[in-house]
Amino acid sequence: MVDESPADDPVSDARRSAATVQLVLDIATAAAGERELDQILHEALDRLGTVLPLTGGSIALVEDDELVVRAAVGPFAAEALGQRLPRGESRSWAVVDTLQPYLVGDIQAAGLHPRGAEAAVRMRSWLAVPLVRRGTGIGLLEIDSTERDAFDGADVELLATVARALGGSIELASRYAQESKANALRDAFIGVISHELRTPITTIYGLSAMLRQRMESLSPEIRAQAIEDVEAEADRLYRLVEDLLVLSRAERGRVEIAREPVGLGHVLQRAVDAEAARWPARRFELDAPRNLPLVLGEEIYLEQVIRNLLTNAAKYSEAGAAIVVEARAADDDVIVRVLDEGVGIADDDAAHVFELFYRSAAVTRKASGAGIGLFVSRQLIEAMGGRIWATSRPEGGAEVGFAMPRHRLDDEAF
Repeated sequence: MVDESPADDPVSDARRSAATVQLVLDIATAAAGERELDQILHEALDRLGTVLPLTGGSIALVEDDELVVRAAVGPFAAEALGQRLPRGESRSWAVVDTLQPYLVGDIQAAGLHPRGAEAAVRMRSWLAVPLVRRGTGIGLLEIDSTERDAFDGADVELLATVARALGGSIELASRYAQESKANALRDAFIGVISHELRTPITTIYGLSAMLRQRMESLSPEIRAQAIEDVEAEADRLYRLVEDLLVLSRAERGRVEIAREPVGLGHVLQRAVDAEAARWPARRFELDAPRNLPLVLGEEIYLEQVIRNLLTNAAKYSEAGAAIVVEARAADDDVIVRVLDEGVGIADDDAAHVFELFYRSAAVTRKASGAGIGLFVSRQLIEAMGGRIWATSRPEGGAEVGFAMPRHRLDDEAF
């Protein structure tokens, strides 16, 4: 009796090899065509299903020391997509760290499947190969089947070939994404410069010219008001430039800040006093104990963050509204909250307010702005080892707060 199984059919093997070559060419073509990375990964998985007897599969990439599933196919794709696996002892991380493939013919018999996942309970065969770039594991490509011993050594070689093609495509697609982001940032940056910088510069220039030409004829009150306006616009210009400098460093991935002991109470008081002078129609209050512990950070950047948050609160609050700054010591942090009585933050906006150039429709109607202050604040707080958040208050208005790590070596209070 002649065994006519596809595995022993040279014609079938030739067809599979041809399909593999075509798949690799398609992956390279997609990357060269400047396609989105996730689209390239999904299409590669779809095509693999025409070459290998897989039930499902996924591609995970290393992001911030986690394996993140970026593409998935099969009946459990929705369950798998977006899953994050922190670095640790697992078959997936073993593939990435050792740069070696992993083939399991019967997962259930080996007792390797995780508990509680329907996909894992039904899975029998599993094959994974590393995605490698420049000698480093950047992720893994895995396929699975509900059949026992669905894959063999030839399949390992085939998947490894596809993985090698994907490694180059991932790098090209990542470069394309970075270039697209840089172009978008450049366009937005030019927009900010042309609009946000022009306003204070125009005001300063106009008032300075008026003072120079009509100084003697102006009343003392008008002269004093003009000088005050020049100072206010110069301060606004200075702070906008400082935010833009942080923004440029953040986009290059180089926000590095020294972490030194800082007396946060003094910084809070100075920032509140400055903003109260700038927004005389608002009521600023500071609620902080005198024995507030030292925090680890950099004083100039902490003040920049606090003033950004206070400016944000003042812009979206009515005249006479209260803006309260609360500071409290916790076990490991010092927590600062800026509480206002303004338009608040919609639930859909809360997850986006710290994104670059993001401004919701509600705040756009209320006041003008560049949409960079909260983004810069997040970059600075996280670079100093802290965390930041924003939410609506039940009684109305918004809370934007941050937590900074306490200085444990010297808890002397300021």
